[in-house]
Amino acid sequence: MREKVHFYAMALGSLTELQNQILIAKDVGYMPNEVFRQLWDDAIVTNKLISGLLRKSKTLTKTA
Repeated sequence: MREKVHFYAMALGSLTELQNQILIAKDVGYMPNEVFRQLWDDAIVTNKLISGLLRKSKTLTKTA
């Protein structure tokens, strides 16, 4: 179970990096606002999913 916690934590960090790159791309004009909004919304949903998996995995690790 520890491996899953580590994997989810790494995935969350990678997602944060991606979100930063999306913001930069928008700020320098590499993508239109509609594309930014869709990517950003998808990133938010993904963040919530990974965070939930991470929380649940940590809970299971503590009880195991």
